[in-house]
Amino acid sequence: MKKIFKNIFAIALCAIGLTACSGKLDVTNPNYFTDDDINKLLQEGDEEKIKLVLEGMVSGLPGYINIYNAALNGGYSNSYAYESNFELRRFIQSGDVVEGTSAFKGTYNQWYQNSPSVTYWESDDDIQNYGYYLGPVYKIAAALKPMEYLTDENVGENKLMKRYQAQCLTMQAIGYLALMERYTDLQDVTSTTKQGWPIYDTYAYNSPKEPLSVADTWAWIKDAFAKAVKSFHESDLGDKGYLVGKESDKIYAIDCGVAQYYRARAALDMKDYSTVIEAANDLLTHYPNFIKAEDYGMNESLLPSVAARNDNGWCGKEFNAEENAFYNLEKNPEAIFGGARGSSNIFWTNCGFNTLKNGPSGYYQVDKGIYDALSNNDCRKACILSEDFENYPIYSYENNDSTWFSYTIPAYTTLKWAASSAIEHNGKNHTNQYTTSDNIYLRSSAVWLMLAEAYAQSGQEAKAKETLDKLLAARTLPGAETMTCANTMAGKSLMDMIKLQWRIEMWGEGDWAFFNQKRWGAQNPRGANHWSNTGISHFTWEIPQKERLGNPYWKTIE
Repeated sequence: MKKIFKNIFAIALCAIGLTACSGKLDVTNPNYFTDDDINKLLQEGDEEKIKLVLEGMVSGLPGYINIYNAALNGGYSNSYAYESNFELRRFIQSGDVVEGTSAFKGTYNQWYQNSPSVTYWESDDDIQNYGYYLGPVYKIAAALKPMEYLTDENVGENKLMKRYQAQCLTMQAIGYLALMERYTDLQDVTSTTKQGWPIYDTYAYNSPKEPLSVADTWAWIKDAFAKAVKSFHESDLGDKGYLVGKESDKIYAIDCGVAQYYRARAALDMKDYSTVIEAANDLLTHYPNFIKAEDYGMNESLLPSVAARNDNGWCGKEFNAEENAFYNLEKNPEAIFGGARGSSNIFWTNCGFNTLKNGPSGYYQVDKGIYDALSNNDCRKACILSEDFENYPIYSYENNDSTWFSYTIPAYTTLKWAASSAIEHNGKNHTNQYTTSDNIYLRSSAVWLMLAEAYAQSGQEAKAKETLDKLLAARTLPGAETMTCANTMAGKSLMDMIKLQWRIEMWGEGDWAFFNQKRWGAQNPRGANHWSNTGISHFTWEIPQKERLGNPYWKTIE
């Protein structure tokens, strides 16, 4: 980890153009800035100077949340450090996401089979594990450079610097949270003898540090998120540090909503249910509304009209991404973090989950057990294919000409991210290209589920069911009987209700399916549509060899 820290921001001050702004900063030597110079400038409290010094370092932090738009330079980098790749593999391995069928198994089929060649849990000899380690490390390193100057002495009561401090603390804590989830046992979060992680709090070529215990590392994460939330509440941002809205500078920003989201997640891992309840309720006060049922994905009843070709060979009726809340912030009041259209270079096809764009490579099915457990009154069931759909045309547009190919879409394929064309498409609507749409990465639905679980685990059954009922009511099809725990999941225990709703609501989003099972210590049952029934193994990965070799304080792994 120490080598990564040395490189990522080696030229950070030059990158933000301090030399060009030296006249405005009024330093003794305009060609050289010492830490003392910078600290003095920050303590003066001039917001223009503060922004000149820190804005460039802090503004890049949002990209590190999902490591997709962030520039992974200056250190070891590979595609496995991208959170999108990590999350898709974890979902496939967890069993809730089924990639096509045995006939259409693609590049990820090894994750179903737990092939002996997939030794990502063992060492960095297999590139994947080290990439999964680097994603969190990049987050930590990105936060540490500006944190050098965001000391309590420099910040004082300055509201702008409190914002920067909160954003950096949030990113640092997210990084350590990810390391703890990936590399420690979530069934034993109170151990004072097992190793957690070394906490690096300075940006430098650090000497190796001894890892804290598991319990002390979790305590550090808890304190970091708490301090971040406090700083957000006292900052210059909106209402208690929340930036609710669809504009790019709001949705693509680390604010109190992001901090509380991950604070609740960390507390859920720690079984600190009072903190989950406090953080979730604070967040949901600012995100009280749900996606409308009619905007939740694409109803399968629309598929025949979309698949019907018109005289020009194109789809008969376009289902534009603008009609789908998972692509359109205006229809998604649940969006806590993401990218507004045009603000980030992201495929609108959402990692290939768009069945109407990608052919067999986009045939991601929902576990049949999940489908069978869904009520017919549920809009989430309505955007899952109930049976095979034959002769759906997939178009390719090349050299000003189009061709089409016909595929059978298998039953249980999701239409959650379905769209036949992008928002504001350019007419070449069936090309697989970068184009405009919104990208939603964190949603408040996960917060409702964290809250329900925390209530249940702390013995507040009535409040847990009340919380679930709010989600179920929002997912009821228009005109249907309102769903409740009582009429939808009768006979199930409270925790089984919650586990089922986790699997339904957060299907294909984040890495919830895998880490929920790790937190619960139990594998979800697998439905009949799995072409490989291999169970989950290796919930907890070994510390990569490169990290262990660079830090002699790690205990020998037997």
